Amino acid sequence: MTEAANKTVVVTGATSGIGLALISQLREAGYVPILTGRNADKVATLAASCKVPGYCLDVADTTAITDVTAQIEADHGPIWGLVNNAGIWLEGEFSNYSEQEIKAVIDTNTLGTIMMTHAVLPAMQSKGSGAIVNVVSTGALYTRKMISVYSASKWAIRGFTGCLEAECAPKGVRVMGFYPGKVNSAMYETAGIDRNLDVAMTPEQAVTMIVTMLSDETMVWGQVSGRSIEDYG
Repeated sequence: MTEAANKTVVVTGATSGIGLALISQLREAGYVPILTGRNADKVATLAASCKVPGYCLDVADTTAITDVTAQIEADHGPIWGLVNNAGIWLEGEFSNYSEQEIKAVIDTNTLGTIMMTHAVLPAMQSKGSGAIVNVVSTGALYTRKMISVYSASKWAIRGFTGCLEAECAPKGVRVMGFYPGKVNSAMYETAGIDRNLDVAMTPEQAVTMIVTMLSDETMVWGQVSGRSIEDYG
């Protein structure tokens, strides 16, 4: 493992689930985690309770991405790490989706990840070090009915992540993908979907792997997937 002290790691979608659990584990590991999320009140409350910096950021807003990442760098110095965790779930028959729903999923899950990466990568490459972990989904490893647009948003990031892995590793920057299965978080409830989460992995279990991926700078964990053993019934 390598020294984590004073390394700033930005986490998107960090007001619940994997993102919030990751903030705590990164802080315990010695990093300087930056908590971001769309809801300004939640960001302020959780940042204060976690004793970390917090910034309101909607990754679907490209102007906000530029402005907020610049402010983080001004306040805390170079961004060493980025965890693209922000995402929204959409489930149902494709023909019933509204244009607004489709656009929201692509803007957040796909373009949000791409544009966040675009904002921080040049500085990482100029320093010859840094790490980006994209929280993708096992939904980008298989196909099934009722999740066509969500799956499309994540399959795109699977390809994006793999291409950048090969492009950036020779420059000292590790771009990696984490593909979690079902996680016990509010993502399904927020989307109005009833899901049995008794068999799901906990956010804490998921982020243990992410911290490992970040911390060993001699390794590029290109495509890591995982799910609870209880989720194989």
